Amino acid sequence: MAVLGLGVLASIGLPAGDGAHAQGSPTLAAIRSRGSVVCGVQSNNPPFSLPDSRGVWRGMDVDSCRALAAAVLGDPEKANIRPVTGLTRFPAVQSGDIDVLFGSTTWTTTRETQLGLVFAAANYFSGQGFLVRRSLGVTRLNQLDGATICVPPGSTTEVILQEWFRANRLTFQPILIDDPNEIIRAFLAGRCDVYTRDMTGLSGFRMSQSNPDDFLLLPENITMEPLGAWIRKGDDQWLDVVRWTQFALVWAEQQGVTAATADNPGPGASSDVRRLLGEGDIGPSMGLDRRWAANAIKAVGNYGEMWGRNAAPYGLARGLNRLWDQGGLMYSPPLR
Repeated sequence: MAVLGLGVLASIGLPAGDGAHAQGSPTLAAIRSRGSVVCGVQSNNPPFSLPDSRGVWRGMDVDSCRALAAAVLGDPEKANIRPVTGLTRFPAVQSGDIDVLFGSTTWTTTRETQLGLVFAAANYFSGQGFLVRRSLGVTRLNQLDGATICVPPGSTTEVILQEWFRANRLTFQPILIDDPNEIIRAFLAGRCDVYTRDMTGLSGFRMSQSNPDDFLLLPENITMEPLGAWIRKGDDQWLDVVRWTQFALVWAEQQGVTAATADNPGPGASSDVRRLLGEGDIGPSMGLDRRWAANAIKAVGNYGEMWGRNAAPYGLARGLNRLWDQGGLMYSPPLR
Protein backbone atom coordinates (compact mmCIF):
# COMPACT_ATOMS: atom_id res chain seq x y z
CA MET A 1 0.00 0.00 0.00
CA ALA A 2 1.36 3.42 -0.93
CA VAL A 3 2.22 5.77 1.94
CA LEU A 4 0.20 8.97 1.81
CA GLY A 5 1.91 12.22 2.75
CA LEU A 6 0.62 14.54 5.45
CA GLY A 7 -0.83 17.03 2.99
CA VAL A 8 -2.71 14.30 1.08
CA LEU A 9 -4.22 12.93 4.27
CA ALA A 10 -5.36 16.39 5.31
CA SER A 11 -6.80 17.15 1.89
CA ILE A 12 -9.09 14.12 1.93
CA GLY A 13 -10.22 14.79 5.49
CA LEU A 14 -8.20 12.05 7.19
CA PRO A 15 -5.73 12.78 9.98
CA ALA A 16 -2.15 11.67 9.64
CA GLY A 17 -1.20 8.68 11.73
CA ASP A 18 -3.85 6.85 13.74
CA GLY A 19 -7.04 8.05 12.05
CA ALA A 20 -9.53 6.59 14.49
CA HIS A 21 -7.77 8.15 17.46
CA ALA A 22 -7.44 11.61 15.91
CA GLN A 23 -11.06 11.67 14.76
CA GLY A 24 -12.02 11.64 18.45
CA SER A 25 -10.51 15.13 18.85
CA PRO A 26 -12.88 17.94 17.85
CA THR A 27 -10.01 20.43 17.97
CA LEU A 28 -7.81 18.43 15.61
CA ALA A 29 -10.79 17.92 13.30
CA ALA A 30 -11.44 21.69 13.23
CA ILE A 31 -7.77 22.46 12.63
CA ARG A 32 -7.54 20.09 9.70
CA SER A 33 -10.81 21.34 8.25
CA ARG A 34 -9.73 24.99 8.27
CA GLY A 35 -6.07 24.24 7.53
CA SER A 36 -4.56 26.29 10.37
CA VAL A 37 -3.85 26.29 14.10
CA VAL A 38 -5.31 29.40 15.77
CA CYS A 39 -3.33 30.64 18.77
CA GLY A 40 -4.22 33.49 21.11
CA VAL A 41 -1.33 35.77 22.17
CA GLN A 42 -0.89 39.26 23.56
CA SER A 43 -0.34 41.87 20.89
CA ASN A 44 2.65 43.80 22.25
CA ASN A 45 4.50 41.43 24.50
CA PRO A 46 8.22 40.91 23.85
CA PRO A 47 9.83 38.40 24.02
CA PHE A 48 6.62 36.35 23.74
CA SER A 49 4.64 37.92 20.91
CA LEU A 50 5.23 41.06 18.87
CA PRO A 51 4.85 41.93 15.18
CA ASP A 52 8.15 42.97 13.63
CA SER A 53 8.65 45.95 11.31
CA ARG A 54 7.12 43.95 8.44
CA GLY A 55 4.12 42.86 10.48
CA VAL A 56 5.41 39.30 10.94
CA TRP A 57 4.73 37.88 14.40
CA ARG A 58 7.81 36.94 16.45
CA GLY A 59 8.39 35.61 19.95
CA MET A 60 8.43 32.57 22.21
CA ASP A 61 4.64 32.12 22.17
CA VAL A 62 4.57 32.61 18.40
CA ASP A 63 7.24 29.93 17.93
CA SER A 64 5.29 27.56 20.19
CA CYS A 65 2.30 28.06 17.89
CA ARG A 66 4.38 27.60 14.75
CA ALA A 67 5.76 24.36 16.18
CA LEU A 68 2.20 23.11 16.69
CA ALA A 69 1.26 23.99 13.12
CA ALA A 70 4.31 22.13 11.85
CA ALA A 71 3.58 19.10 14.04
CA VAL A 72 -0.10 18.86 13.04
CA LEU A 73 -0.19 20.22 9.50
CA GLY A 74 3.44 19.92 8.39
CA ASP A 75 3.74 23.67 7.81
CA PRO A 76 4.66 26.35 10.39
CA GLU A 77 3.16 29.02 8.15
CA LYS A 78 -0.26 27.58 8.96
CA ALA A 79 -0.06 29.12 12.43
CA ASN A 80 -2.79 31.76 12.72
CA ILE A 81 -1.84 34.30 15.39
CA ARG A 82 -4.78 36.07 17.00
CA PRO A 83 -4.30 38.88 19.58
CA VAL A 84 -6.24 38.59 22.84
CA THR A 85 -6.46 40.68 26.01
CA GLY A 86 -6.82 39.84 29.67
CA LEU A 87 -10.62 39.90 29.38
CA THR A 88 -11.00 38.22 25.99
CA ARG A 89 -8.41 35.43 26.27
CA PHE A 90 -10.40 32.88 28.27
CA PRO A 91 -13.71 33.32 26.41
CA ALA A 92 -11.77 32.97 23.15
CA VAL A 93 -10.48 29.50 24.03
CA GLN A 94 -13.69 28.44 25.81
CA SER A 95 -15.77 29.27 22.73
CA GLY A 96 -13.40 27.61 20.27
CA ASP A 97 -12.44 30.89 18.57
CA ILE A 98 -8.84 29.87 19.26
CA ASP A 99 -7.40 26.37 19.54
CA VAL A 100 -4.80 27.19 22.16
CA LEU A 101 -4.12 30.17 24.40
CA PHE A 102 -0.61 31.37 25.13
CA GLY A 103 -0.55 35.10 25.94
CA SER A 104 1.80 34.79 28.96
CA THR A 105 -1.02 33.14 30.88
CA THR A 106 -0.10 31.75 34.30
CA TRP A 107 -0.97 28.26 35.50
CA THR A 108 -3.25 28.58 38.54
CA THR A 109 -5.61 26.25 40.40
CA THR A 110 -8.89 28.08 39.82
CA ARG A 111 -8.28 28.52 36.11
CA GLU A 112 -8.21 24.74 35.79
CA THR A 113 -11.04 24.05 38.24
CA GLN A 114 -13.48 26.82 37.29
CA LEU A 115 -12.95 27.81 33.65
CA GLY A 116 -13.21 24.46 31.87
CA LEU A 117 -9.58 24.79 30.75
CA VAL A 118 -6.42 22.78 31.30
CA PHE A 119 -2.81 23.92 31.31
CA ALA A 120 -1.06 21.87 28.64
CA ALA A 121 2.61 22.81 28.85
CA ALA A 122 4.98 25.44 30.23
CA ASN A 123 7.10 27.28 27.69
CA TYR A 124 8.45 29.83 30.18
CA PHE A 125 9.04 30.23 33.93
CA SER A 126 8.82 33.77 35.23
CA GLY A 127 7.52 35.83 38.17
CA GLN A 128 5.64 39.09 38.68
CA GLY A 129 7.90 42.15 38.64
CA PHE A 130 7.69 45.92 38.75
CA LEU A 131 9.02 48.60 36.41
CA VAL A 132 9.30 52.27 37.39
CA ARG A 133 10.87 55.41 36.01
CA ARG A 134 14.22 56.18 37.59
CA SER A 135 12.97 59.72 38.18
CA LEU A 136 10.48 58.30 40.69
CA GLY A 137 13.40 57.69 43.05
CA VAL A 138 12.22 54.19 43.99
CA THR A 139 14.68 51.30 44.20
CA ARG A 140 12.81 48.71 46.28
CA LEU A 141 9.31 47.30 46.25
CA ASN A 142 8.52 48.40 49.80
CA GLN A 143 8.90 52.04 48.67
CA LEU A 144 5.76 51.84 46.52
CA ASP A 145 3.29 52.69 49.29
CA GLY A 146 0.47 54.77 47.74
CA ALA A 147 1.70 54.28 44.16
CA THR A 148 -0.61 54.13 41.17
CA ILE A 149 -0.25 50.82 39.33
CA CYS A 150 -1.72 49.94 35.92
CA VAL A 151 -3.16 46.41 35.96
CA PRO A 152 -5.56 44.40 33.76
CA PRO A 153 -8.91 43.81 35.52
CA GLY A 154 -9.72 40.27 36.63
CA SER A 155 -6.11 39.12 36.24
CA THR A 156 -3.93 37.21 38.66
CA THR A 157 -1.74 40.32 38.59
CA GLU A 158 -4.47 42.37 40.26
CA VAL A 159 -5.24 39.71 42.87
CA ILE A 160 -1.58 39.12 43.74
CA LEU A 161 -0.98 42.86 44.10
CA GLN A 162 -3.86 43.21 46.53
CA GLU A 163 -2.63 40.28 48.60
CA TRP A 164 1.01 41.40 48.66
CA PHE A 165 0.29 45.02 49.55
CA ARG A 166 -2.18 43.98 52.24
CA ALA A 167 0.30 41.49 53.75
CA ASN A 168 3.01 44.17 53.83
CA ARG A 169 0.65 46.86 55.23
CA LEU A 170 1.05 49.04 52.18
CA THR A 171 -1.51 50.56 49.85
CA PHE A 172 -1.70 51.20 46.12
CA GLN A 173 -4.14 52.75 43.70
CA PRO A 174 -5.06 50.41 40.82
CA ILE A 175 -5.58 51.86 37.37
CA LEU A 176 -7.64 49.15 35.65
CA ILE A 177 -6.98 48.82 31.91
CA ASP A 178 -7.69 45.67 29.89
CA ASP A 179 -5.77 46.35 26.66
CA PRO A 180 -2.02 45.62 27.13
CA ASN A 181 -1.13 48.30 24.59
CA GLU A 182 -3.19 50.86 26.48
CA ILE A 183 -1.45 49.89 29.74
CA ILE A 184 1.89 50.62 28.09
CA ARG A 185 0.65 53.95 26.75
CA ALA A 186 -0.71 54.88 30.16
CA PHE A 187 2.58 54.05 31.87
CA LEU A 188 4.66 55.97 29.33
CA ALA A 189 2.28 58.94 29.62
CA GLY A 190 2.66 59.00 33.41
CA ARG A 191 -0.90 57.95 34.27
CA CYS A 192 0.54 55.29 36.56
CA ASP A 193 3.76 55.12 38.55
CA VAL A 194 4.31 51.42 38.07
CA TYR A 195 4.02 48.93 35.24
CA THR A 196 3.68 45.38 36.58
CA ARG A 197 3.50 42.02 34.86
CA ASP A 198 5.82 39.02 34.53
CA MET A 199 9.47 39.97 35.04
CA THR A 200 10.53 38.76 31.61
CA GLY A 201 7.90 40.79 29.79
CA LEU A 202 8.97 43.89 31.69
CA SER A 203 12.61 43.28 30.77
CA GLY A 204 11.65 42.90 27.13
CA PHE A 205 9.56 46.08 27.22
CA ARG A 206 12.35 48.06 28.89
CA MET A 207 14.96 46.94 26.37
CA SER A 208 12.64 47.78 23.47
CA GLN A 209 12.51 51.43 24.50
CA SER A 210 14.77 54.02 22.90
CA ASN A 211 15.82 55.16 26.39
CA PRO A 212 15.92 51.97 28.50
CA ASP A 213 18.12 53.53 31.18
CA ASP A 214 15.25 55.88 32.05
CA PHE A 215 13.46 52.87 33.54
CA LEU A 216 14.36 50.64 36.47
CA LEU A 217 13.23 47.06 36.94
CA LEU A 218 12.95 46.59 40.70
CA PRO A 219 15.01 43.62 41.96
CA GLU A 220 12.15 41.78 43.67
CA ASN A 221 9.55 39.56 42.10
CA ILE A 222 6.62 38.40 44.21
CA THR A 223 5.48 35.20 42.50
CA MET A 224 6.70 32.08 40.73
CA GLU A 225 4.70 31.76 37.51
CA PRO A 226 4.76 28.99 34.91
CA LEU A 227 3.55 30.47 31.62
CA GLY A 228 2.37 28.49 28.63
CA ALA A 229 -0.42 26.83 26.70
CA TRP A 230 -4.08 26.52 27.72
CA ILE A 231 -6.73 24.45 25.95
CA ARG A 232 -10.31 23.36 26.60
CA LYS A 233 -10.82 20.45 28.97
CA GLY A 234 -12.15 17.19 27.60
CA ASP A 235 -10.07 16.98 24.42
CA ASP A 236 -7.37 14.60 25.59
CA GLN A 237 -6.02 14.03 22.09
CA TRP A 238 -5.35 17.73 21.58
CA LEU A 239 -3.82 17.89 25.08
CA ASP A 240 -1.39 15.16 24.05
CA VAL A 241 -0.38 17.06 20.92
CA VAL A 242 0.11 20.44 22.59
CA ARG A 243 1.93 19.04 25.64
CA TRP A 244 4.27 16.69 23.79
CA THR A 245 5.11 19.16 21.03
CA GLN A 246 6.43 21.53 23.68
CA PHE A 247 8.26 18.67 25.40
CA ALA A 248 9.76 17.65 22.05
CA LEU A 249 11.43 21.07 21.68
CA VAL A 250 12.99 20.73 25.13
CA TRP A 251 13.93 17.08 24.54
CA ALA A 252 15.60 18.13 21.31
CA GLU A 253 17.84 20.54 23.20
CA GLN A 254 18.61 17.87 25.78
CA GLN A 255 19.61 15.49 22.95
CA GLY A 256 21.54 18.08 20.92
CA VAL A 257 19.10 18.05 18.00
CA THR A 258 18.76 21.38 16.16
CA ALA A 259 16.75 22.75 13.27
CA ALA A 260 19.73 22.03 11.02
CA THR A 261 20.08 18.39 12.10
CA ALA A 262 16.42 17.37 12.40
CA ASP A 263 16.53 15.85 8.92
CA ASN A 264 19.95 14.24 9.26
CA PRO A 265 21.07 13.50 12.84
CA GLY A 266 23.99 11.37 11.66
CA PRO A 267 24.72 7.63 11.69
CA GLY A 268 25.56 7.53 15.40
CA ALA A 269 22.24 8.94 16.58
CA SER A 270 20.95 7.42 19.81
CA SER A 271 17.66 5.56 20.06
CA ASP A 272 16.24 8.61 21.89
CA VAL A 273 17.10 10.84 18.94
CA ARG A 274 15.79 8.35 16.40
CA ARG A 275 12.45 8.12 18.22
CA LEU A 276 12.24 11.91 18.43
CA LEU A 277 12.79 12.23 14.69
CA GLY A 278 10.34 9.62 13.53
CA GLU A 279 11.31 6.08 14.40
CA GLY A 280 8.48 4.15 16.01
CA ASP A 281 4.87 5.05 16.62
CA ILE A 282 4.91 8.10 18.90
CA GLY A 283 3.39 10.35 16.23
CA PRO A 284 0.71 7.87 15.15
CA SER A 285 -0.22 7.31 18.80
CA MET A 286 -1.39 10.95 18.81
CA GLY A 287 -2.91 10.84 15.34
CA LEU A 288 0.09 12.61 13.79
CA ASP A 289 2.70 11.81 11.18
CA ARG A 290 5.80 9.98 12.44
CA ARG A 291 7.80 13.11 11.60
CA TRP A 292 5.64 15.40 13.78
CA ALA A 293 8.48 16.32 16.15
CA ALA A 294 11.08 16.63 13.41
CA ASN A 295 8.75 19.01 11.56
CA ALA A 296 8.32 21.14 14.69
CA ILE A 297 12.07 21.26 15.37
CA LYS A 298 12.85 22.14 11.74
CA ALA A 299 10.34 24.97 11.97
CA VAL A 300 11.52 26.72 15.14
CA GLY A 301 14.60 24.88 16.38
CA ASN A 302 14.98 23.33 19.81
CA TYR A 303 14.03 25.24 22.96
CA GLY A 304 17.50 26.76 23.26
CA GLU A 305 17.33 28.01 19.68
CA MET A 306 13.93 29.55 20.39
CA TRP A 307 15.42 31.32 23.40
CA GLY A 308 18.42 32.56 21.45
CA ARG A 309 16.23 34.00 18.70
CA ASN A 310 13.52 35.58 20.84
CA ALA A 311 14.70 36.26 24.40
CA ALA A 312 18.49 36.63 24.22
CA PRO A 313 18.35 39.78 22.02
CA TYR A 314 16.62 41.55 24.93
CA GLY A 315 19.54 40.77 27.22
CA LEU A 316 17.48 38.34 29.30
CA ALA A 317 19.31 35.83 31.45
CA ARG A 318 17.96 32.35 30.86
CA GLY A 319 17.76 31.64 34.58
CA LEU A 320 15.00 29.20 35.51
CA ASN A 321 14.50 28.46 31.83
CA ARG A 322 17.82 26.64 31.57
CA LEU A 323 17.68 22.88 31.19
CA TRP A 324 17.36 20.92 34.43
CA ASP A 325 20.97 19.70 34.29
CA GLN A 326 22.15 23.32 33.96
CA GLY A 327 20.35 24.53 37.08
CA GLY A 328 17.01 25.40 35.48
CA LEU A 329 13.48 24.01 35.51
CA MET A 330 13.15 23.05 31.86
CA TYR A 331 13.04 19.32 31.23
CA SER A 332 11.11 16.82 29.17
CA PRO A 333 9.87 13.40 30.22
CA PRO A 334 11.35 10.77 27.92
CA LEU A 335 9.77 10.39 24.49
CA ARG A 336 9.26 6.67 24.22
